Amino acid sequence: MSNILQNRPTLRTFMSKAAIDRSRAEKIHRMFYQNGPGYGTFLGLPFDQLVEHGPGHEFKWNRSARPEAVIELANKGNFSSLVLSIGQAQKYQHDIAPHVPLMVKLDGHFYTGKVNDLNYPRHTMFGSVEDAVKLGATAVGLTFYLGSEDIGNDIERIAEVRDEAHRFGLPLVLWSYPRGPLPDTTQANSLLWCHYAVSSAESLGADIVKTKFPSVVDPSKREAYDNFITKEYMKKIPEAGKYLELEPKKETLFEYEKEMKAKGEKPNYDSLLTYQQHVERTKIVIGAGERTLVIFSGGSKVKGDASKAVTESTKIIMDAGGEGRIIGRNFWGIPISEALQMLETATKVMQKEEYRRKF
Repeated sequence: MSNILQNRPTLRTFMSKAAIDRSRAEKIHRMFYQNGPGYGTFLGLPFDQLVEHGPGHEFKWNRSARPEAVIELANKGNFSSLVLSIGQAQKYQHDIAPHVPLMVKLDGHFYTGKVNDLNYPRHTMFGSVEDAVKLGATAVGLTFYLGSEDIGNDIERIAEVRDEAHRFGLPLVLWSYPRGPLPDTTQANSLLWCHYAVSSAESLGADIVKTKFPSVVDPSKREAYDNFITKEYMKKIPEAGKYLELEPKKETLFEYEKEMKAKGEKPNYDSLLTYQQHVERTKIVIGAGERTLVIFSGGSKVKGDASKAVTESTKIIMDAGGEGRIIGRNFWGIPISEALQMLETATKVMQKEEYRRKF
């Protein structure tokens, strides 16, 4: 095994040290070894747009923002899994080819304005594990908002679904996202919070965790981020100053922002980091899941050369030791022929010898 992967779990690790049953191991094998890039990696195709963001996206993407179009892409491409909300999976189950692994998201929320961004209410259950079993699911997913005001009830709900999923022999996937008063004011997709999101998911017993890519803290939240770490977090863990060491210097950050504003361009604060710095930060996030498979979200719709951006971000994740990612709108938000070409490019990156996990 390459140095990149020496601390990452293999399926054999799961079957022995993590003590999972053969049923869950078989489903992980199907997604991570038999489908998609294979060799223990994951490249999934999710679609929850109509649930989380509302039907207005149909105006933006036309037919591509419809379940039948996404399923057509899943049937034609070689993905590790198609990810659908329970209702969509039920309505469109017979459109999904038998060879396509299906991951069923059991919860969600409907977009009802800024109230969602103010209190992050606990996601509502749309269906049960038994419903997913009837659909032939290879895994079930839940959302966990680390930092929300309803976190206690959320943890209890996850524990119940985890135990039920494992009784049915299904892996549990946690969409572990920092959201709530403190993460929001200190940047939810920062290194600190992404690191904590993976650690939390492992502690809650997730088999697979999906989280955000750790981004540079932007100037509007940098002071709050620094203050939280130095004045509160470091009192308990002095070594947490490492999070600040891995951010660009404040002077560099503000000078860059001023420069971009003068040009009338939108700042991309992540561009202030070198490739190796991105790898180092991502490796820290992944390292919190020593017995959990770690995959990353695809992020916002890329403007410009999407294929190049997806290729580079995928390479960062793989060089950091991650198992892969789930990419939605950057795949299904374009014509199927283009999406299949981008899928092939990303797959080739993930199939490189140094990223291949042994069984």
